[in-house]
Amino acid sequence: MAKSKAGDDGSAMKKRKAPSNPDVGGAKSKKVAGASAKKRGGATAEQRWRPMPVRLDFGSAFCRHVFLRAPSKGADGAEEGTALFVAAVPPGWSKSTLREFMSRFGDVADASLVTLDSAPDVAGGLVRFADARGTKKALAAAVRGGAPLDPPDSTARAVGLESWVADFRDAAPPPEVLQSRIDEWFVEFEAEAARKEAAARATGGDDGWTVVEAKRGRRKTTDGEGTSVGGIRAATADARRTDGPKIRENFYRFQQREKRRNELFELKRAFAADKDRVAKLKASRKFKPM
Repeated sequence: MAKSKAGDDGSAMKKRKAPSNPDVGGAKSKKVAGASAKKRGGATAEQRWRPMPVRLDFGSAFCRHVFLRAPSKGADGAEEGTALFVAAVPPGWSKSTLREFMSRFGDVADASLVTLDSAPDVAGGLVRFADARGTKKALAAAVRGGAPLDPPDSTARAVGLESWVADFRDAAPPPEVLQSRIDEWFVEFEAEAARKEAAARATGGDDGWTVVEAKRGRRKTTDGEGTSVGGIRAATADARRTDGPKIRENFYRFQQREKRRNELFELKRAFAADKDRVAKLKASRKFKPM
C-alpha cells in the first residue's frame, strides 16, 4: 500500500512539474499565436478592431466604445495608410458629427456613414485622413481601458434649468416665422372683410336700398360717405325727453337719517295728541250731581 501511494505521489509531481526553460514556453506560445493569425488571414495589428472609449455626454462617468481598424488591401486609402474603418457609431451621429469627432486626430479629407436597414441603431463608416499621421494618432488613442474621450461639441446637450430654457426657446417660433404668420392672418382677415362687404352690396340689389337688420340696444350705421353714425330707438328717445332723469329718494346717508328723525318726531307728536284727547274724555265723564 505504501509503494502504491508513493507511486501515485510521484506521478502527480511529474504532472505538476513546470518547464525548466520559460523562454521555450514563450516561444511556443508566440508560434501558436502566429499560426492562428495566419489562419485568420494574416491580419496585422492595425487591421484588428480596437476599442476607443467615448463619454456619453460631457462630464459623464459612463462611456461607450467606438471600434477602429485599418482597412485591408484594396480599400480606398489602404495603401497610403490614411483610411480607417469605424464601427459601433453612437446613435444620432451624422456624417458631419463623425468627421468632427475624428478631426481631433488630424485633418479629415472625407467621411462616410452607413446604416443598415435591419439594424438602424448600428452604424459604421469610413474615415480618410489627409495623411497617415492622423490614422496613427487615432489607433494609438484606441486602447481598451484608456482615458475616455469627450463627444463632439455639436452633440452637447443642456441640462437642468438650461435645458428648460432651451426647450422653451425651441418651442417658440423665430421672429421671421411669427411675422409671416401675422401677415398671413391680416391678409385672410382683409379678404374675409372684403367678401362680406361684397355680399352685403349684392344683397341690396340695384335699387339702391340698404338691408338693415334689427338689433337690440344701440345700433351703428354709416352714412353715404362711410362715416359711422350712432342711433337709438325712437321710444327710448321719447321716454328720455318726457320723463327726464329719475331722482332716487333716500339714496344718500344724510337723507336716510333725516327720514328716520322726521318719522320719530311725527310719532312723538301723535302720542302727545292722543294723550291730550284721553285726558279730555276722562274730564267729561266726571259725575256732577249739582
